[in-house]
Amino acid sequence: MSSRGVYLLFSCLNNSDYELMLSAVHMISDISADPSCWAISRECGGVQRLIDLLSSHQTKLTCTSQTTKSENLKLKLTVAQYAAKSLSILYKDEENRRIASTSSIINVCQFWIRSRHQNVTIPILILLQHLSLAASFRKQVNDSGMVLDVLHHLRSTDMELKQAAADLILICADDPTTFKCFYKQEFVAEVFQMLSSNQDNEALMISLSGIIWKCSQIKICIQQFEALNAIPVFTQLLESQPVQVKAYMVGTIGTCFRNLALRDMVKKTGGIEIMVSFLQTTYIPLIVNLNDALAKGSEDPEILVQYLQLDAVQLIWSCLKNSEFQVQSSAATALCTILKNMKNANLQMENSLDGIECIIDLLASKRKELLIPACTLIHNLAKDKNALSVLVEFNVASHLMRLMKTNDKKLLQQLCLAVASCCSFKKGCEKFAECGITPALLKHLRAKSKPLRITAASALSRIASLPNWCSVVSQNRIIPVLTDMLLDVKNKEGNESAAMILRHILCNMHRGKIKPVSA
Repeated sequence: MSSRGVYLLFSCLNNSDYELMLSAVHMISDISADPSCWAISRECGGVQRLIDLLSSHQTKLTCTSQTTKSENLKLKLTVAQYAAKSLSILYKDEENRRIASTSSIINVCQFWIRSRHQNVTIPILILLQHLSLAASFRKQVNDSGMVLDVLHHLRSTDMELKQAAADLILICADDPTTFKCFYKQEFVAEVFQMLSSNQDNEALMISLSGIIWKCSQIKICIQQFEALNAIPVFTQLLESQPVQVKAYMVGTIGTCFRNLALRDMVKKTGGIEIMVSFLQTTYIPLIVNLNDALAKGSEDPEILVQYLQLDAVQLIWSCLKNSEFQVQSSAATALCTILKNMKNANLQMENSLDGIECIIDLLASKRKELLIPACTLIHNLAKDKNALSVLVEFNVASHLMRLMKTNDKKLLQQLCLAVASCCSFKKGCEKFAECGITPALLKHLRAKSKPLRITAASALSRIASLPNWCSVVSQNRIIPVLTDMLLDVKNKEGNESAAMILRHILCNMHRGKIKPVSA
């Protein structure tokens, strides 16, 4: 339809003839699916008029023909239904959603959600889904107490109404304050029962499993999963449901690893083997949740042994080659945890050469979500002499040196830790000294952030053993900084690093390589 045709349709919404208005709003509900109509509906004031029509139950009708009270009510309901249906589509547009955030739509939505007219309630729930994508609107939903009314519809026998309610609850669950009313045991038990008994309804299963996943972030809900003996159902769903449900279930099982009883149940029901088998999937949310879940499970030595038997760690290394940064980031973060736990459990495996090369490639990224876990992983790997040799061959020193220009404190801290680990052996130490990293570390030694100062001192304490660092230090007044760090009795690591640097400075002063400077 042309722009002028759309404009004329919306202008009919202001007509005093209710039957003409009804025809217009019916047509608008049909054409709203066309994105080209979205901007026009906003510019001509149509979105606001549709919001007004949701309150048609409060207005007086003007009809060309004589109508009974029952017919009047039916007309009003039909107008509200089509207005809600139109808005549920038009609110896919962000600009249109902004109009709603400044209107009084929350009150009229609450009225219809509490009504028994499902033809209006369902599109109202759908338009609320779009609006609730904004945290500010979710707060309004929370403050209104509307979520409890939505919960009532989740229990409905009408599957369309149940689905719309489940979808809205899933979105609202992103806000912890909105989700508090669902912490009660009966809610978790109800959703779990629905999850167990609606396995043929794919769309509903996706929403219900998402709600269960969000519930699992809360400690009290984890305890309720134990009481419900939920793990056998969760692992069974991993095998029988679509990837969206699998992604949510893997995320749920990952958080269940915090509970020893649930963790043992996952091992008994074969959950580890099933999850590892998903590592070669192409569905990004599933891979991300898998990496996170497998990292959490690695705290258990028995599960770590299973990982080695199933080549799970090598498969996680291969995730670093994925083109999606979320997958790369989750894999790098998972490897940090898993390798650390393997060391604590005295388990060993060969590091992936391809994986280490991928880590070096990640250092070329501009995303700190990738850079931080990559640096943390280098910090862990470099503690192994063989892995460090590979890192040095891949020129890790110049890559980390380039990143030292960043202003991100968290990234700088991980960078300094990575440098410190890489300098644990002479070969790595020499490479970093050749790159001229000392001035950058000396600069961070004066940083306002205490953790950054400590990690910079840790890295410097390794490089301080090299003879050629003296000429750089002689130009920096760092002795007062190191003295303050040495006197900070609350920080053992900082004390040790400062003491080591000062010892090297004093030794070089004694040999005449550094001229004493006044503080």
